[in-house]
Amino acid sequence: MKLIAVFLLTFSGFSIARAQCDMNVREAFGGVCSITIYNTYITIGAIADAHVHDVYDANRVKELMGEQTSMLQTVIGLLEKCKEVKSNGLEAEDVQFVKDLTACLESLKAEAQGLSDYAISKSEEAQTRYNTNRDKAGAR
Repeated sequence: MKLIAVFLLTFSGFSIARAQCDMNVREAFGGVCSITIYNTYITIGAIADAHVHDVYDANRVKELMGEQTSMLQTVIGLLEKCKEVKSNGLEAEDVQFVKDLTACLESLKAEAQGLSDYAISKSEEAQTRYNTNRDKAGAR
């Protein structure tokens, strides 16, 4: 009987430690995501400002936005693997967070593409796409 009690106490201790670790990982993930979104948003805006003030020419803007969209697509692809609740231990609210995060990253990606297209074409449509997606990402 004592062996069973020791086993149960030990097992419950591991469960508590694992739950705390899971919470720490979730908090760290949220923090990293927030920083990533903010820095990407600021980077795209700074490059847009640099282009408007003739610091970067259209080709440099296209190159930099290509890097941004490529990185964003990689992260979006990784997040797509996290959208199932039971298969990877995520709770429904975690999956919703990943979905919301993915939508925000998609807006940032569309914003970067809009800026790239605008720098090359100067079209009103590309400028509108840039502004619309910048507003979406900012709201999220």
